[in-house]
Amino acid sequence: MSRSPAIAVALFAKAPRAGMVKTRLARDLSAKAAAEFQRLSTLATWERLVGSLAHDAFLYCDVQWAEFEAVADGGRFRLQRGSDLGQRMRLCLEELLGDGYGKALIVGSDAPTLPWAQLGEASEALDSADVVLGPSEDGGFTLIGATRVAAAMFRGVTWSRPDTRRACMAAAQDAGLRAVETRTKGYDVDTLSGLRRLAHDAGLPASLESWLLPYREPRS
Repeated sequence: MSRSPAIAVALFAKAPRAGMVKTRLARDLSAKAAAEFQRLSTLATWERLVGSLAHDAFLYCDVQWAEFEAVADGGRFRLQRGSDLGQRMRLCLEELLGDGYGKALIVGSDAPTLPWAQLGEASEALDSADVVLGPSEDGGFTLIGATRVAAAMFRGVTWSRPDTRRACMAAAQDAGLRAVETRTKGYDVDTLSGLRRLAHDAGLPASLESWLLPYREPRS
């Protein structure tokens, strides 16, 4: 049976609860400010995703959250399931593929200026690969996509480490999946330096751009 050409992109987000999100960033800002960044970054990323006709977008949150449910209307708001990040991502990919999508991708909420080129490369890579990872500059990844999943595809992976992406590639290959990476890299915003970098990125929604103004430093 031929594979469906339809593509689903899931935005993985945590509810913006102070003290429970962006804890590394909160060390430089405050728990409240870090949570507000999480909220605005999620909304900004969602706005970008739903503005494209190339895929169907879904917002997967860790808990019920009224504001996210309101923007992801029409059944596009879903709850993450699973006991750890690897299981939650695997179950999300499995669910979307089970819905009939030929390709399923997950992006995070802390990369609101994720390069569209990375999404495009990931989709193309899945024409022949089972799994694709979009590298981030810190050794992790800003997206993961699949046409096929396996129960052991994240076995042994430790998260938030410089070697996380390599560990994910190895685990997927050990699980019998053909895994590749995109050429284009993105970056996550986990620190104050990342926040300052983001403040200079083009194409930010007005709400996030104005919130970032205090962190925008003049460039020499």
